[in-house]
Amino acid sequence: MNIELQARLRVEDATESVRYQVRADTPLQEVLDMMVREGVRAVPVVGEGLEVLGIITSGDALAQVLKEGPPERSVGRDAPADLTARAIMTRTVLCVSEDQRLSDAARMMVSRNVEQLPVVRDGELIGIITRDGILKALHRGDAVRRPEGERE
Repeated sequence: MNIELQARLRVEDATESVRYQVRADTPLQEVLDMMVREGVRAVPVVGEGLEVLGIITSGDALAQVLKEGPPERSVGRDAPADLTARAIMTRTVLCVSEDQRLSDAARMMVSRNVEQLPVVRDGELIGIITRDGILKALHRGDAVRRPEGERE
């Protein structure tokens, strides 16, 4: 990959809009239903000002289901049915800003083995970047830069 290209691309070049987000007090059953129904691998947990409080990954959700079983759908039960997003979210979330170099964000994702990162501006969630999105941005950027007909 061309070094000039890597230096030119920013996180904003691969940022996708956030399809789903939840509040910390969202019932866990709702979160799991949405993740399964919509095929969401991770969902940011946000506060009133859209600040990132945590994230729930499919790994977090699976660990909870293996530990406690699926949350009960019936009303009046204790324990798992009363759990909220706050109870299982990962609280330490690595975030990136839209003006960071895309190659730096990609390195962070690889070194920390994460599939996606929230993108924030002034502490507010504005989007998400994924490994796939970064790969596409790098590929698109390389294709645009390379003269037509030239191959690697």
